[in-house]
Amino acid sequence: MKDVYLITASFVGEISRDFKGYVEMAKKAGYKGLELFNCQYGGMTAPELKAYMDSMGMDVISAHVNEPDVPSQLEYLPQIGCRYLICPGVHVASRDEAYRQAENLNAWGRKAKAVGMKYGYHNHNNDFDVYGDETVIDIFLKNTDPDLVTFELDAAWAWRAGVNAAQFINDHAGRFELIHVKETARVLTEDDKNIFKRMGKVERGEDGRPIFNEAQKALLHEHQKINCKLGDGIINMPEIKKAADAQGVQAYIVEREYAYTGDNFTTILADREYLSKI
Repeated sequence: MKDVYLITASFVGEISRDFKGYVEMAKKAGYKGLELFNCQYGGMTAPELKAYMDSMGMDVISAHVNEPDVPSQLEYLPQIGCRYLICPGVHVASRDEAYRQAENLNAWGRKAKAVGMKYGYHNHNNDFDVYGDETVIDIFLKNTDPDLVTFELDAAWAWRAGVNAAQFINDHAGRFELIHVKETARVLTEDDKNIFKRMGKVERGEDGRPIFNEAQKALLHEHQKINCKLGDGIINMPEIKKAADAQGVQAYIVEREYAYTGDNFTTILADREYLSKI
């Protein structure tokens, strides 16, 4: 993989504490640019952010935006050259709700197209939940207009649901313009799915950040190991690249939920170096 991006959701909270330091870290590790997250842009106006990214020799391929923020971001993001506006995921509880959400994706897709962008959907493991004889994501794929809506397949969340991500790409060729590159050590167990329930009440500081007790820290640390080093988990990344390249992928984007090296920079650097070899 020659050109690889990094989503700023990696290492949750870091981007809000030091935006420019985060970008400099990504640049130093060899990433082409960023996928932005949750409207966190370092307090910069669109022209300021565009100028800053240009000065770094980087670009913004896409941005994860929650639905209430979409209207404002359809004004902001085109100014920085962002090509994709991505729904970071939704939770649906029925087949009918999934069909309604598919129409919602189409509606946002029309608005995104009007400003020169493309709307997309990012999956999690719950998108492979089955209602009747269809999964949620199959309903989305079958009932969205490919000219209006693309999909950003998160390889790890697919595999965590027990779905072979490369085969899924092959089965729906042409629908995945973006790929989230992320490793997983295993398919999710019930303990994994109930991690926050198992942790119990979590205290928060004045800044809103969680304060974990020692038992909670130990439980969280053990759970986070699912986000292992690329190549050490259950995902065949070269197989995913072969499938994605064949169907016209536009970008690969690394997401890191956990610094398995113990350090943010060395973790994303190791990811970048691994991907440069496949």
